[in-house]
Amino acid sequence: MRAWIFLVLLAAALAWMLWAQARMQHRVLWFLVRRAGRSPRRGATLTHLVQGGAFLLAVVALALAMVADVHWQAPWLRIPIGVLVLAAYVPFGATLGRTRLRRLRRTVEQRMNDLGAPPDVAVAIARAGRPWSLVASVVMLATVLVVTWHHLRA
Repeated sequence: MRAWIFLVLLAAALAWMLWAQARMQHRVLWFLVRRAGRSPRRGATLTHLVQGGAFLLAVVALALAMVADVHWQAPWLRIPIGVLVLAAYVPFGATLGRTRLRRLRRTVEQRMNDLGAPPDVAVAIARAGRPWSLVASVVMLATVLVVTWHHLRA
């Protein structure tokens, strides 16, 4: 069993998620704030739609990766699809998550307020996005497992 491959890829995926999340967060928050306008309900609904759509695409991509490997005997396709999910969806899904480093990083609500969002809209978007951040973390674990599952079986 080569569990070290899983652990190394998981650490790399976590580092990538944190780095890319910080770089992507401004654009995602700006998009959500501008589209929400002054309506907290519209902001929360839009957040759920955007994050849910991205989650659905990630799950379909992971399912395609497994089908390609198991049924089409194309394991060479499983890894690039998994890496694509790790590179694109995981940081995107985690952009609205809570930060543990409160003194070092500003909260999502503060960042949205800086972008011109009313406080109630910022709170609604942040509250709607927090569960999706957890979902992105679970997808990250599943994706690392999908990418390394041949090595874990051996």
